[in-house]
Amino acid sequence: MYFPGFDVVLAALYLWLIWAEARQVAAQMGSLVKQAVIAVVWQLPGLLMGFFLLTGLDRLTEFAYYFVFMLELWQTPVLPWLSLLPSWFIGGWPVYYIMIFVLVVLLIFIYLLPAVLLGRRRRENPGQEYCG
Repeated sequence: MYFPGFDVVLAALYLWLIWAEARQVAAQMGSLVKQAVIAVVWQLPGLLMGFFLLTGLDRLTEFAYYFVFMLELWQTPVLPWLSLLPSWFIGGWPVYYIMIFVLVVLLIFIYLLPAVLLGRRRRENPGQEYCG
């Protein structure tokens, strides 16, 4: 059964869970570098597929035509947000296609943002404990 709009709500819930987990990790680790490593490793498959597609290196493999599909699968939890985009074209490419590549980097930033904000708060109020 399909409920229109519920996929967007679930995608928002996914982003909130990522934010909450990143906030917890930032409170426990206290290191932006460690959190950046976690974020990059988490999105490494998407980064690699995007890199291969954007540089043309995908043509070196026999299964290169699957890379866009695999990248879409990698972004499945947030793909409903792309349905909200207008059907514009930028440089001959649909906006949703461009956003598939942007989402990988955007998810890394969403994961790093709590660490940046917590680090700023710790600098402004040293000695105060922050729990996730």
